[in-house]
Amino acid sequence: MKTERDVLARQPKFRKNNNFAIRLFSAGILIPLSLVLIYSGPPFSLILGGLVILCLFIEWGNLCLKNPFSLWKKLFFILLGTLYLSTAIYWLIPYLIFSEGWKFLFWLLFLVWGTDSASYMGGRLLGGPKLAPSISPHKTWAGFMTGMAGGSIIGYFTALWLLPGIFSLLSIFSLVLIAQGGDLLESQVKRWSYVKDSSPLIPGHGGFLDRLDSLIAVSFALALWQIVRNI
Repeated sequence: MKTERDVLARQPKFRKNNNFAIRLFSAGILIPLSLVLIYSGPPFSLILGGLVILCLFIEWGNLCLKNPFSLWKKLFFILLGTLYLSTAIYWLIPYLIFSEGWKFLFWLLFLVWGTDSASYMGGRLLGGPKLAPSISPHKTWAGFMTGMAGGSIIGYFTALWLLPGIFSLLSIFSLVLIAQGGDLLESQVKRWSYVKDSSPLIPGHGGFLDRLDSLIAVSFALALWQIVRNI
């Protein structure tokens, strides 16, 4: 009988993804559409948010049920993920409602997308030593550094445009670091469940968890920061 140690040691090896054109096509449609719906405000922003939230919880539940652990551990991960997602979502929802909330959401999305894109392109073009091969075999230290640089630069200048005087460069740098940590966290959960993507909903990108893992991590961190501040 295989033990949990055996299961965790047997890491899957995935084929290299060659669907860059599909990724660009999907992003070219979904990013402008999402920004327009967020900018439009209720009810459009809430409809978008509701659909995304539903997909996130379904994908998380499926990931937890696919892992080879005991029933109690599966339930524990489902509850833990529900708390994690709910905290981040609860903190984000007001920005889908308030008339000026789109500015903050745009900034947050640009920061996360900038981090993810710079990390992906840096790792793809520069290669080099692996960042965490047991968790995400394609992520490299070069990708991590370009992600930190790209996310910080984009986050800083979009903050000057949309939210002047609110975020310092140090705080933006910290959020970019958290965004990369959120990406690794979701990668680890997928490794446990022996899947490459959380779902096939977004062609070339996987599921909503795959695309929003960094956003969720940053939102969760900001929610905790606000809670601590108010104590």
